[in-house]
Amino acid sequence: MSAQTATAPLAGYETTFITKAEMTDEALKTLQEKVNGIVANYAGEVVLSEDWGKRKLAYPIAKESRGHYTYVVYTGKGDVVHEIERNLRLSEFVLRFLTVNLEKEFEAETFRKQRADYHAAVKRREEEREARREERMAERRGYGDDRGSRGGYGEDRGERAERPAVDADVGGESEEA
Repeated sequence: MSAQTATAPLAGYETTFITKAEMTDEALKTLQEKVNGIVANYAGEVVLSEDWGKRKLAYPIAKESRGHYTYVVYTGKGDVVHEIERNLRLSEFVLRFLTVNLEKEFEAETFRKQRADYHAAVKRREEEREARREERMAERRGYGDDRGSRGGYGEDRGERAERPAVDADVGGESEEA
């Protein structure tokens, strides 16, 4: 029976928590290790742990306008989520947290593969966007030489014809009367 439970897939969860921006790196690392220890105590595994860094909050939380975001994906059984959230509530540095149940039978390898594919697609899109930006910048640099001071219109119209001299006598009044 224990061999079956060891190979049976566990439920998968993701937790994102925001800590105060003033929190030291050592304290943040300690909090992350605490979360990892809780997951291990509940026969789980930390599948992914990402540090999203310091960001501006959408609205102030406890008079804080910036926060440090951390994202953790893990498996576990029983009350693993309850215990992690209890510990996050007890920490004076945690501003907010959110836990989402991903699947009842979570496959870590499938998740890792999907995540790698997603990151590869994001990187490819970013490279394409950068290439298009470089093309636009090169075109702009190329146009800058041809336009001159008239914005590109002077060369297309050719040479101007001489204007006829305007008589000062246009109003109908003449000095010979």
